[in-house]
Amino acid sequence: MTLDQIKPLFKDYQALVKRVDGHIAGIQNTFPDKIACKKGCDRCCRFLTLFPVEAFSLSHGYVRLPDDIKVKIRLNLEKAGCPLLIERECVLYPFRPIICRTHGYPLYMEKKGQRLVDFCPDNFKGVSSFPKETLLHLDQLNTLLAGINRQFIGSIETDPPLLDRIPISEAIFILGP
Repeated sequence: MTLDQIKPLFKDYQALVKRVDGHIAGIQNTFPDKIACKKGCDRCCRFLTLFPVEAFSLSHGYVRLPDDIKVKIRLNLEKAGCPLLIERECVLYPFRPIICRTHGYPLYMEKKGQRLVDFCPDNFKGVSSFPKETLLHLDQLNTLLAGINRQFIGSIETDPPLLDRIPISEAIFILGP
C-alpha cells in the first residue's frame, strides 16, 4: 500500500489521538505547576511494541524525516531504550503512540477488584486526589484503541499478515526505509 492509500485509514486513530491530547491539555490546565514532564524528560521512554495502526502512523512520520535523522535512528536501533530519542528528544513526537502520550498522567485502572490511580512519581507532588474528569480510564482507552486497530487491520491487506504487536524498531520501516 502507498502512503496516499493508507492515510485515510488513520481517521479514527487520529480522532482518538485528538481526544487523548485534549484530555492531557485539560490535565495540564488543571495542574499547571504539578507536571514535571518537559522536553528532555525521557524517564518513561522505553522500547515498545505497538498495535499495527500505531505502527503505520509512526512509519508515516518516519518516512517524512530528513535522511540524516533517519541515519541517527538506525544507529540507535542497537542501543537499549527507544530508538526515536536523539539527544533526549523524540524525533517523531507528533506521531508518538497513545502510550507515550499518556505516560506520566493520572491513569485510572482496576486490578483484582481494587481501584488504582497511577502516574509518574515526578508529577503531581502534593496532590492527594484527582477530580474524576482528569483521570484517563486505562481499560476504556485500551478498548477504544484495540477496536480502532481491528478496524484498521480489516481495512488493509498485507503479505505476510501483520503481527498483533510490532516493535518500534520494525514499525518505523513499514512504509519504507
